[in-house]
Amino acid sequence: MSGPPKTAIVTGASQGIGAGIVKAFVDRGFNVVANSRKVTQSTEIAASNNVALVNGDISEPATATKIVETALSRFESIDALVNNAGIFFTKPFTDYTAEDFKSLVSTNVEGFLYITQLSIKQMLAPVSELRSHLICLRGESPAP
Repeated sequence: MSGPPKTAIVTGASQGIGAGIVKAFVDRGFNVVANSRKVTQSTEIAASNNVALVNGDISEPATATKIVETALSRFESIDALVNNAGIFFTKPFTDYTAEDFKSLVSTNVEGFLYITQLSIKQMLAPVSELRSHLICLRGESPAP
């Protein structure tokens, strides 16, 4: 990659697909801000010179703010966003409680909204090169 390293934000990054996405970005020379509720306790990824870990529930607006502030203060840009955080209940939809539904909406919709709005505002700021935006809510992950 030519020029300064690009920076990616990855939510739901502490394990599985999210941790794999973090590793893929790092392998490609990106800086990464990784988030999950307890990402600092992850056994799959660790903080380093080019990986910042931000604990927090993505359904809370303050978490999105902290993630974006970390990206900008530590790496000075946001070039890619992977919304991997999400929850899923294995029970039938007809068995969802009101609390189940609130949890789904707060994480899968509100969390997506908060981090995406803040990140896009930074991506749309005048820059000299094209930036990208990746989205993944569980399931198959796109290659960064």
